Amino acid sequence: MFARHLRKAGKAAARGMTLIEIMVVLVILGLIAGAIGYNVFQSLKDAQVKTAKLDLQALSNSIDLYHVDTGQWPDSLQQLLPKYVREIRKDPWGKDYAYLRTGEGYDVYSFGPDKAQGGGDDITVHGGDTAGPSTAGK
Repeated sequence: MFARHLRKAGKAAARGMTLIEIMVVLVILGLIAGAIGYNVFQSLKDAQVKTAKLDLQALSNSIDLYHVDTGQWPDSLQQLLPKYVREIRKDPWGKDYAYLRTGEGYDVYSFGPDKAQGGGDDITVHGGDTAGPSTAGK
């Protein structure tokens, strides 16, 4: 009789996992998924910033080429189309890149992840002759 009771208990234990065991496994899987997700999103943010910097540098180079050809700075980025750049994309956060003439130079920039000016996450490339008027050719 005792042996029969043990066989029944063994069969019941072998049938599956208890609710507690399933919950422990789910919590562990959730922690692993959370750690992986955090790393993936951090890498995505870093890639977006790098992409914006590369785009701004390419726009800056195009503005410099425009200046070499015409002797003046463009009034807007649209003047670079199609000769100096094929297209002007939006930044990685879906906003247009901005362009501002500053004296004898210019700034091209993105407002960054917060999509608003300021806040410490703006990405800017300064270009041109910001040290003062050129005396070359005088």
